[in-house]
Amino acid sequence: MTDMPGIEKFYGAAILLLRWWVCGWSREELAAASGVSASSIYNYEKGKHVPGPERRKRIAEALGVSLAELDGLAAAVRRRLLGLADRGFAVKERLAAEVAADLAADFHRAALPLVERLVAAQAPPPAVPEEEVRALAPVLRRLGARGAIRDLLDKLPSFWSWAFVKLAGEESARVASVDAGRALELASLALRVAERVQGVEGWVSRVFAWAFLANARRVASDLKGAEEASACSACLQADPPEGRPELPEPWRLLDLEASLRITQRQLPEALHLLDRAAELAPRTGPIRARILCIRSNALERMDNPEGSIAALREALAQIGQEAEPDLLCMVQFNLMDSLCTVGQTAEAAEMLPALRRLQAQLGDGLNQIRLRWLEGKIDAGLGRLDRAIEALSWVRAAFARDDLRYDEAQAGMDLALLYLTKGRTAEVKRLVFQMAPVFKSKGVHAEAQKALALFRRAVEMETATPELAGRVAGYLRRAQHDPELRFETAA
Repeated sequence: MTDMPGIEKFYGAAILLLRWWVCGWSREELAAASGVSASSIYNYEKGKHVPGPERRKRIAEALGVSLAELDGLAAAVRRRLLGLADRGFAVKERLAAEVAADLAADFHRAALPLVERLVAAQAPPPAVPEEEVRALAPVLRRLGARGAIRDLLDKLPSFWSWAFVKLAGEESARVASVDAGRALELASLALRVAERVQGVEGWVSRVFAWAFLANARRVASDLKGAEEASACSACLQADPPEGRPELPEPWRLLDLEASLRITQRQLPEALHLLDRAAELAPRTGPIRARILCIRSNALERMDNPEGSIAALREALAQIGQEAEPDLLCMVQFNLMDSLCTVGQTAEAAEMLPALRRLQAQLGDGLNQIRLRWLEGKIDAGLGRLDRAIEALSWVRAAFARDDLRYDEAQAGMDLALLYLTKGRTAEVKRLVFQMAPVFKSKGVHAEAQKALALFRRAVEMETATPELAGRVAGYLRRAQHDPELRFETAA
C-alpha cells in the first residue's frame, strides 16, 4: 500500500468530519461561514477536487481549527484507512469506529463528541412514521423554520428522514410566491435534516433538498445561489449509491429545474424539462396541473399569452374544485390575471366571486393583498377607474408597509397608468415622491431601477404618458425574477 497518495486526497474527509460530526453544520452553513461555495465544499468532500491552501485556511478557521490541525486530521484519516486496508477490512463498513479511535489520540477534545455521535449512529432510533411526520405540517406553516424548530430537530434523530425533508421542501415551495424569506428558511431546514439522513434515503433526501433550496433562492432573486444549489442536486443525481436506486417523484425535480430555467430566460430548455416531467407524472390530477402552471409561465415569457391561458385552463380542468386550496387559488388567480392582461376582463370578473370564497379559506396575508390588486385590475379593465385607483392605492401602501418593494413598484406603476389616463398629473408627481424608497431599495434590481428612474424623470419633466407607464409596468411584470432583462427605452 506504499503507493497511496498523500494527505491532500483526505482533506475532503477531514472537512466532512469536522463540519458534520463536530460542528453539526450543513454544507450551506459552512459555505456561509467560510465564503467558499457549497458546491465547492461538496466536491471537496466527495474527493472530486482538492482545496488549495487559501481555501483550506478559510474552511479551517470557519470550523474553529487551525490549518495545522486540519492537516493533522487529514493525516489521521489517511493513516487509519491505510491500517484498515492492510488488515483486509472492508473500509467503508468499519471506517467509522476505527477513525474515531485514532482521532482520540490525534485530535484532542474534538474526538469525544465525534466518538459519541459515531457510536450513536451505529444504532439509530426508529424513524417516526410518515403519517406522523406529515402531522407536523400545521406546525411548520405556523412557525416556519425558526431557530427553536431547528434546535429541536437537531435533538430528534427520529425525524431525520426523507419524509420530513419532503414535508419541509414542499412547504417551502408552497409559500415561495408569497414569502420568499420563509421559503428560504424552510428549504435550508430541509437541507439541514437531509444532511443527517443515512444510506439511500439520505441520497434521495439531499437530491431533493438541494433542488428545493435552488427554488427558494430563485424566488429570492439569488440566481447565482440558485444555480449552485441546482448544480449540487444534479451532481448527486449523477452519482447515485451502489445499485443505482430510482428517485421517487422524478417529475418534481424536473419542474423545479424548469422554474429556474424560466427565470434564467432559458425558455426552450424549460419547456423541454416540462415535457419530460409530463411524461413521468400522473396523467391527471394536481401534479399535472402544477406542471401546466409552470408551462403557462414559460409561454407567457415567450410572448404567447394565448398558449399561457390555454395551459391554465387545462390546469384548472385537471384539478377540479376539490383540490388543495393553495393550488386551486394559484391556478385561478394566474388565469384571471392573464385574462386581464389580454383584455378579457369580463371573464375574469365572472370568476372573481369563486376566488374570493377560496381566499377566505386561506385567511389574511399577502394573498389578500394580491386579491385586492387583481380586483383593481378588473375594475380598471371594466372602465371603473375611480374604484381601481382606490384599490391600487391601498395595495401599493400595503406593499410599502410590508417593505415588499418590487411589488410596490409594480402596483405603483399600475396606479400611475390610471392617474395619467385620467389626466391627474399632480397625483402622479405625489405618487413618485411617495415611492422614493423604491428607487433605492435592494429589493429592486438594477435594470428595474433604471426603468423606474426613467419614468420618474419623465414625470418631473411633465412628459410622462399612459403609454410609457404601461410599458414600464409590463416590463416590471416580465423582469420580476429576471434581473438581466433590459428595459427598451424606444416604443
